Amino acid sequence: MFLRFRHASIRFRLLLASTTVQMVLLSLLLANSVRLMNNAASASLDTTISQNSSMLHAMATTYGEQQRYGELQDILGELLLGANEGLVYVRIVAPDQTPLVSAGRPDIDALPEPTVIRTGFFEGVLGNEIVHVRHPLLLPRNEVGLLQFGVSVSGLAAARRAITEQGLAIALSEIVLTFLLLSTIGYLLTRNLGQLLAGSKAIADGHLEHRVPSKGHDELSVISRHFNIMAATLQRRVAELQDTATRLRISEERHALAMRGANDGLWDWDIPAGTAYYSDRFCEILGLPSGGLASSPEAFLDYIHPDELTEYRERMIEHLKGDSAQFMMEHRVRLPDGNYRWVLTRGVARRSNTPRISRMAGSISDIDMRKRAEEQLIHDALHDGLTGLPNRALFIEHVNHALAQRRRDSDDMIAVVAINLERFSLVNDSYGHAVGDELLRRAAAHIKASLREGDVAARVGGDQFAVLLKDLASSADALRISETLIALPSFAVPTADRILHPRCRIGIALSEAEGEDAQALLRDADNALHKARQSDTSPIEFFHASMHTQAVRALQLESDLRWALAHGGLAVHYQPIVALSDRRTASFEALVRWPHATHGLLAPSEFIPLAETLDLIHDLGMEVLRIACADMRNWKNRPESLRARVSVNLSARQLARPALATELLAIVDRNGLPHDQVRFEVTESLLARPDSPATRSLRELRNAGIEILIDDFGTGYSTLSYLHTMPCNQVKLDGSFVSSITEDHRLQAIVRRSIELAHDLGMTVVAECIEDARQFEVLRELGCDYGQGYYFSHPLNRDQTLQWLEQESAKAST
Repeated sequence: MFLRFRHASIRFRLLLASTTVQMVLLSLLLANSVRLMNNAASASLDTTISQNSSMLHAMATTYGEQQRYGELQDILGELLLGANEGLVYVRIVAPDQTPLVSAGRPDIDALPEPTVIRTGFFEGVLGNEIVHVRHPLLLPRNEVGLLQFGVSVSGLAAARRAITEQGLAIALSEIVLTFLLLSTIGYLLTRNLGQLLAGSKAIADGHLEHRVPSKGHDELSVISRHFNIMAATLQRRVAELQDTATRLRISEERHALAMRGANDGLWDWDIPAGTAYYSDRFCEILGLPSGGLASSPEAFLDYIHPDELTEYRERMIEHLKGDSAQFMMEHRVRLPDGNYRWVLTRGVARRSNTPRISRMAGSISDIDMRKRAEEQLIHDALHDGLTGLPNRALFIEHVNHALAQRRRDSDDMIAVVAINLERFSLVNDSYGHAVGDELLRRAAAHIKASLREGDVAARVGGDQFAVLLKDLASSADALRISETLIALPSFAVPTADRILHPRCRIGIALSEAEGEDAQALLRDADNALHKARQSDTSPIEFFHASMHTQAVRALQLESDLRWALAHGGLAVHYQPIVALSDRRTASFEALVRWPHATHGLLAPSEFIPLAETLDLIHDLGMEVLRIACADMRNWKNRPESLRARVSVNLSARQLARPALATELLAIVDRNGLPHDQVRFEVTESLLARPDSPATRSLRELRNAGIEILIDDFGTGYSTLSYLHTMPCNQVKLDGSFVSSITEDHRLQAIVRRSIELAHDLGMTVVAECIEDARQFEVLRELGCDYGQGYYFSHPLNRDQTLQWLEQESAKAST
């Protein structure tokens, strides 16, 4: 019922409330009127009773004293004859209940009980009720009798009933008139309210263009006009909001697209509330489903790597304190499968004028691929890509760390071992780089397998490895470990039916001095390795101080040699080549010498190998040719008898140059020398391939009129097989034949046959390294054409050579 009333219209509720109030008020008014009427009737009854009582008492007393009760009865009988209202009967009885007077209402035989009149007496009076009144009466002889009379209240009851009925009729009429009046007023009042209700419903349904009619100037009309203004304003604001929403949606779509493109997850921390928002992409980066992360800032902390959690908290606190403009940290997060992923977490706290921070928001980026690429780049930068071993830079770090640890708390030695594969370039050239790479991988695996725990192996060069040996009691431990590395495991070459048996050379440097560093130890191990590579007996060499001295001297010589080649610091000495038949000088061999400012005159054996290593041998050979041609140009101005031919040595590197013949002839022609005055010597082994660049260059030189000499004849491969194709004019027997020729008859037979073979091919023969007269005699008897050696003369400088020629000329003139 109450709910139905709550949902009733205002008009109905207004009518119901007004009617209820009216009925309550009229009921109160009617009740009060009845009460007043009852009070008035009671007062009138009291008056009537009082008057009748006084009158009857007086008459009873008067007539009773004279015993004239009969007259009194007649008088009262006449008075009460036919009475229906007021006093209706009177009874006077003696003490013994004997009736003395009985007037009115003869139907009453016995005295009724007196009526008790209380409050509300008239409320129960409906018709001809009689009020019985009894009083004691003093009779003659002082007897007390009773005086009882009855008063009818029918008139009062009728008046009361008439008044009540009229009041009810008036109340009902007032209620009906009030209802009609309020209905009319309610309709007039609620008609505009209904229009406002319809307008509000239309606005609620989205019809913002709806307007309410507003006629008149009463309050509801004013409300209607204000409603229309509100509707217009709302329509304008809604249009603005729709436009803003459209732009916001476009911006959100753009932002979402940008975030998807950036592949970042978003987070938002409400600091006062202690809650956090994590986007779907944030959860995806953590390997969680959408909404799989609890909405609390501590939930994310459970996924951070334990080693980085403390730093994460410290950086976050620093930013919240204002010590940093932005929170940014690269760290790892744990995935559901137990693995870890690298992420970049960024955020900025929103600060206002108050020190309290209410919000912080940021993003999380998946940088796992970049970090792993960086780690791979760092690994690649510090490791060899082929073997996976540490490279030189990382090896140096390991050695420095081991040296520092040794200086702190260890008396044991450490050693650096340099390892070089023998004939690695030959394997590459013969079988290809794939086989060479496989050899390097197998060598690396063998080295790693041979080391103890804690030792470090590295690849520090093309075919060179290095090993760090820790905790050595003595050098014997380093030697024992190195001996296990000498013989590398053999393996079959896939592309050729061959099995390789690789070996290596080893240099060892021990840490003994306090001031040593990794670079110095590796340098010393390289020096020892260089010594081992030159050794024919031991593949393992320990470093000692003299090796460092030699290495420093080699570096100094390298710098000085470059300067000497650039500024003309080299000299050429000439060793005579003598005809064995008459001991006359036939020609000279140009031999390079280096008059060093510090070390004095250096022999070729000290700097020729260095020039070969530094790829300066061609420059050196061309410098020797230029000096020799300049000297011969000066000798050209001398008498004919002082002129001599000079032979210049050509190295293997020079002969590998395709345009060598052009370069050589250019120098000779620039000095204006006849081509037959210059000769070139080449090693026999360079002519093993008839189609090589060396053979082609020598043919070009011969075609230009320059003689070619074969140096070290008899020491090459398959000499007889290509001797008839050699583009040469003269052969020079190697000194190894000459040194033993006086005692070895079989060697004499070989030399004799070689000389005869050369003669048969139209070539002359020169014997090198003749040291004494006996060798001279034997070679002359064997038919050798020319000789060269200390027996005749040491190499001579430019001036000494000129004096030699002058002496030879003087001997010839005598």
